[in-house]
Amino acid sequence: MRAKGMLVSLVVAAFPVSALEGCQSFPDPPVTFVAGLRVLGVKADPPEVAAGATTSVEALAVDTDGASPAAVWSACLRPPLPGETVNPDCVTATSAPYLQPVGSGLTITATMPQLTAAALGEPDASGGVYLPLVAQVTAPASASLSAVYRLRLLGTAPPNANPTIATVTLLDAGGAMTALDPAAPTTVSTGAPLSLGVTFAPGSAETYTAADGRTTTETLTTSWFCTAGDFSVEKTSDTQPQTVLHLDQRLPPAGTPIDLWAVARDERGGTDFTHRVLQLQ
Repeated sequence: MRAKGMLVSLVVAAFPVSALEGCQSFPDPPVTFVAGLRVLGVKADPPEVAAGATTSVEALAVDTDGASPAAVWSACLRPPLPGETVNPDCVTATSAPYLQPVGSGLTITATMPQLTAAALGEPDASGGVYLPLVAQVTAPASASLSAVYRLRLLGTAPPNANPTIATVTLLDAGGAMTALDPAAPTTVSTGAPLSLGVTFAPGSAETYTAADGRTTTETLTTSWFCTAGDFSVEKTSDTQPQTVLHLDQRLPPAGTPIDLWAVARDERGGTDFTHRVLQLQ
């Protein structure tokens, strides 16, 4: 069996990392808090390819214990059952005829098999069908975990493209936004809340024809992760553009860098992620 610790990118409906609904209690620490081995996102470039075409796939895997994560990938040819986005057998089986080796490393080149759309299950609301790419991620002294990325099979043109995060922004008390420098740490203070958001490059939210024939524009959401503190909301979007990072718990010693990640997704398999460093004073 594969390890049970698992983060699934883009298929949270099937294998939730943080399906916090109804009266369920919130985990402590929250899923936004990064400790040990984690996979925070997976990105394919391009995120939609034809049968026989290739793409570059990158896993954003981190280990706060200082180890360098490794990954072994396979493509799962077992279609999901009705109501599923990924067949559970894709992540519970260690070897099977429907699991095809793809490569090793956090960045690989993957080829879409010569499959028809019907072989990958029912289309989602965007009209897309997907090939699950499963990564078994390990790091010395850490438990292994599985990550799943769904690679979209090319449908009608134009193909989907990844969104692009332009800036990670800090909103001050006066309402002014400044961009966090990707090349230098941003100094922060214990107990001081940080109101954070992102901006996207023009064209990141694309227009496409959905499964019901309607023309729609992608919804972009951004998941937030940090090695300290707690966020007011786990995800931001056009309707909730800011999250507040409260630096009042789970803090490192003063003078220690804090890692901050933003992982953006559209609803058709497109992903982008970026990293910033905060310096606690």
